[in-house]
Amino acid sequence: MTTKVRGTLALFGFLAVLFVGSAVLLSNMIAQPEGVDRLVVIQPGTAARLDAGENLAIIPPDLHFQLRDRLVVVNNDSEAHVVGPFTIGAGERLEEQISRVASFDAFCTIHPNGSVTINVSRG
Repeated sequence: MTTKVRGTLALFGFLAVLFVGSAVLLSNMIAQPEGVDRLVVIQPGTAARLDAGENLAIIPPDLHFQLRDRLVVVNNDSEAHVVGPFTIGAGERLEEQISRVASFDAFCTIHPNGSVTINVSRG
């Protein structure tokens, strides 16, 4: 087999892999449903009310997400708050798209028991 024929075959092989890979990637992207925004608004005075022992129902003890959902936390309080792995400063907004399957318990300053379980499924 000549060098020219080998080069042509290698080029066709590369292009075939590129086209198949692109098609698989594109079909996975298109097949994914849009995620849902989960909005949590932390009201002014929340930290003080929690410190005073109030049982505020800001979020449930278990948060359930599917891939591509988005956690949106708006902190209108004068203190920073922690929701799982995220710290949201006073007056700040967090927008985090959920991108991997996981299940874990985490610290949470806006839940009376101080923790939250976060569950992410494929859908």
